[in-house]
Amino acid sequence: QDYSVSESSISWEIGRLNVGESKTLSLSPMVTTKGVDRISAGVASANFSAEAAVSRADFDRVSGSTLHMMRVDKVEDDRPGIWHCKSVFENRSSFVVTLSGVTVWLSGRDNPILDVSDLRQDVPPEGSWSSMEKRVEADTPSFTHEFRSSILPRVSVTSTGSIDLKEQELTVLDARLLKQYDKSRIKSFLSSDLEVTISIENTGSAPINVMRLLDDVPGVFEPPAESEVSIEIENTELNEEQYLIEVIDGIQLEERLVSPDSNGNSLRITVGRSAPLGLQPGKTMVLRYPLHAPDPSPGNGLLAAPIRADFGSEKFGPVATRAVARPPQLRVVHRRRNISTGKEVFPAGSAGRYEVLLMFINNSDSALDDLVLHDVVPGTFSIEKSTVRSSVDGNRDTKMDKESAPEGTHVEWRVGRIEQGERIEVTYEIQGDPESEYKVSDAQDFHGATFGDEVDEEPNVPEWLEEQSPPEPEPEPEPEPEPEPEPEPEPEPEPEPEPEPEPEPEPEPEPEGEVCPICGSEAQIGASVCIVCSYSF
Repeated sequence: QDYSVSESSISWEIGRLNVGESKTLSLSPMVTTKGVDRISAGVASANFSAEAAVSRADFDRVSGSTLHMMRVDKVEDDRPGIWHCKSVFENRSSFVVTLSGVTVWLSGRDNPILDVSDLRQDVPPEGSWSSMEKRVEADTPSFTHEFRSSILPRVSVTSTGSIDLKEQELTVLDARLLKQYDKSRIKSFLSSDLEVTISIENTGSAPINVMRLLDDVPGVFEPPAESEVSIEIENTELNEEQYLIEVIDGIQLEERLVSPDSNGNSLRITVGRSAPLGLQPGKTMVLRYPLHAPDPSPGNGLLAAPIRADFGSEKFGPVATRAVARPPQLRVVHRRRNISTGKEVFPAGSAGRYEVLLMFINNSDSALDDLVLHDVVPGTFSIEKSTVRSSVDGNRDTKMDKESAPEGTHVEWRVGRIEQGERIEVTYEIQGDPESEYKVSDAQDFHGATFGDEVDEEPNVPEWLEEQSPPEPEPEPEPEPEPEPEPEPEPEPEPEPEPEPEPEPEPEPEPEGEVCPICGSEAQIGASVCIVCSYSF
């Protein structure tokens, strides 16, 4: 249906609608909003008219009387006593009158001057009818007339009306999407677990009743089971019938920061299946699930895990799409523990006295936690004293713990944290019976050291990629001004032709020597005798 636009209004000319007929007026405008506030859609009104009463009342019988006037217009001719006359019928009723016949007589005469029958002329309200002109000879003519008319047996019924529809408000779909991992680093070749938290806040003015999420799971992780995913709105967990989780082979969103271990997976989550979701403006939906990395390789660098949401107020209505502005990032770090340990036993001077040295060096990539050095002293010896010295901060006040055992006395020093490159030395003296036999080699057995994981200098907290801003369009280059035409150079004067050099005189030919006719040898110029055969010229 075509429409017309006038200033801020749109109108349709529908035309005639039969009983039971309907027409749909559709309009598909492109609306651009700068906010999420409700937008007034304006007032819609319809004006109509019909040839019937709104109450559908009808008339069984119609009767009435007319209000009319009959007159004769008389115009005198140039010659006195001659008149030009015509009869005029005026309908002053509020309805149509049908004029069927008119008869006009000149007063005192029997024969009519005008007799019209079977006229059938409809005269509308406030309308008139005029007869043809007649010529009458009289001083002052007067007339009598008679007309025959009838009322048309119909009634005009018209209804007009206006319908105003209640003004509607357009609501705006919008949401803010956040995703985070509970840590930003995992170690290569070691299985790791982390938890994913996704939150979708309804920041628009329309309720969200259906939502579809597409979530990338990097290739270092195994996809979660459906039973491990929990979805809640305002601390109320959704029924499992409300959502469907599908695992898709391969990531669908990220293209650059991907894992070389595998193609990864994507989770397609549909929320609001059995009933409308009912996520009202200002409310937040939260999804949580665990991820397990069984054996991440050191070839992994920086990984990203974006997510996208498609949502709407109606199942088959308009759909809004939002992607997470800053996807969570994850690094696979390759760190290995590297330590050096040693033990030596030295005689301490007097008989039966020995000095024991324990050594531990941290050559790892980072500090180590919870270092404990262990040793066993034979049961026939007693421990005199011990010192713990660090290459970083000197002597440490570390307590020595002792515990008796069948093989001797168990001794340990709880050193605690040891920095990268730090050397710890424990020195203690033992005293035994000088008469008893004691092999120093037996005391040189190293009984070990225990320590914890590497220490992260930076806390392993969630991290996100920086938000990518769209590139600004390059400004159009200003047109270079056209160069001014250079003045034409004046023609240089032609150089005068150089005089041609005079031809050099040809050298005169030297006289050729004579040839001896006898021997054929050439004689010198001016010679009179051949020097070969002595012939005289």
